[in-house]
Amino acid sequence: METRARMEALAREHLPAILRLIDDVVGASTPAGSGLAAMCRYQLQTGGKRLRAMAPLLVAEALGIAPARLVPFGAACEVLHNATLVHDDLQDGDETRRGEPTVWKRFGVPQAINLGDAMFYYALLMLRRLDVPLEVRERAATRLLTDTLKVIDGQEREFALRQSARPTLAEYQTMVEGKTSALFALPLAGAADVCGAPPALVDGLATAAGHLGVLFQVQDDLLDLWGEKGRGQRGSDIAEGKRSFLVVHAFTHAAPGEADWLRGVLDRPREHTTSAAVVAAAALLVRPGARDAGLRELRRRAALAAAVPAVADHAALHALVRGLATVFCAPVGHLDRQLETAA
Repeated sequence: METRARMEALAREHLPAILRLIDDVVGASTPAGSGLAAMCRYQLQTGGKRLRAMAPLLVAEALGIAPARLVPFGAACEVLHNATLVHDDLQDGDETRRGEPTVWKRFGVPQAINLGDAMFYYALLMLRRLDVPLEVRERAATRLLTDTLKVIDGQEREFALRQSARPTLAEYQTMVEGKTSALFALPLAGAADVCGAPPALVDGLATAAGHLGVLFQVQDDLLDLWGEKGRGQRGSDIAEGKRSFLVVHAFTHAAPGEADWLRGVLDRPREHTTSAAVVAAAALLVRPGARDAGLRELRRRAALAAAVPAVADHAALHALVRGLATVFCAPVGHLDRQLETAA
């Protein structure tokens, strides 16, 4: 069964248990009368792809382990992912996510900071529900903490890129390998470790996740302009001044005057960035080949992820990594078909 269908089947079977566990842990650990639990439910009820919740269950299945045993790990990954979204929306000034007001827009800036902070700890508490030996649970907790720090470091690097006159694709890659890849390394490699996979396979999945994370982020960068991200505004990344793969490529390959114009649009206060400027920026990103370079990067990263030796030698995990790459690329598949037609 293809990865998307398998993910959907696992979600039907286990997502209710994951959400119940989250509710249980949040309710049991939050002081009475606190608004944190209600805000947490608000953030989670907006939905999303639930990729981080399902990925550990997919790994378990590929390794011949009952997916139900990984429900607490899936819950931890989902809560951690949403914690980063709460803070990310605030820092980027995004007012809508998944068709609903973001937490900071609905409850205010201070409460968004409070909720995001609390959700980091909720995620750690989820791991205490794992039915595994203590040393395995401790490794899982350590991995969650170190991967969380990688995400935060990636977020810091993203803002540092905005201060760079000529950011490079290598700097972009380093930023994404923290901010995005770590949130795939945790549910993939971490789940394999919980399942008792040998260290070489755990490390191989972490390496593959690094490539899948870059693939996912480049896809997200493309989707912002030529798809639908549920942010309520096409070109939200341009409006917030984000140095996406497309922008960094354009800084390197566009004519100097065009690159300077694009930098001026990106550095403009968000509220002063018009829809006409976003449309013009999107057109500019096509001319020096940034969009097509992004599509080629998707293919390259998918191939690299599948070629990691330890993963390539394990048939079920190899199929899973290839399947995840296909799922991640699907929202921009129409662009890839255009590129193939043009070629």
